[in-house]
Amino acid sequence: MIFEDDFLFAINKPPRMACVPAPGISIDQTAAGIIREQFADSGFSPYLLHRLDSDTSGVVLFGKHEENRKDLENIFRDKEGTKKIYVALVKGIPRGGVMKMKLKARHTEVAVDAETRFKVLEVFKAGDVPCAFVEAEILTGRKHQIRQHFSTIGCPVVMDKMYGDEKFNSRFFKKYHLSRQFLHAATLSFIHPMTEKRVTIETKLPPDLMSCLKKMA
Repeated sequence: MIFEDDFLFAINKPPRMACVPAPGISIDQTAAGIIREQFADSGFSPYLLHRLDSDTSGVVLFGKHEENRKDLENIFRDKEGTKKIYVALVKGIPRGGVMKMKLKARHTEVAVDAETRFKVLEVFKAGDVPCAFVEAEILTGRKHQIRQHFSTIGCPVVMDKMYGDEKFNSRFFKKYHLSRQFLHAATLSFIHPMTEKRVTIETKLPPDLMSCLKKMA
């Protein structure tokens, strides 16, 4: 656990762990199930306030008490007060700093507005291919938003199996032995709906991603 108060708490979710059940993934294998079991005798039943992809590590927020659920869920509807910042390694060097391509809504085929802001933190070389270590902030919460946006501009997230460059990923894996997408939810900052104070939760780059950067340096 990386943050806790009387109303909510946050964990640093490891990679290769789903947040919720899916075909072939039982509840006891998920972050929601594991956390619920850990808090079985706590007097409350934790519930997820948002999700990360299975292969994405980083900050995941849980609520504690059912009577606060609506207020806590509003954290992720507050576009002005809530900041979700990720770090990623992408193939190539993206330009411009803002991506505003429309993406499909989570539960329909309708294309809706989506905005991601980013900045390049450092440039590495994977063999003869430049790769950018970037910080990305999503201003909307579309499914796979960061992954889709970077792929659309020709700079897919390294080792992304769905939107990435398959041939490049294969070469990258053989050289650097990274077996999951290079994407980490590094910072979550929001106005606490109960205390009305800003809360900022940060996590370090996990060992597998840090090791990969060190090998590329």
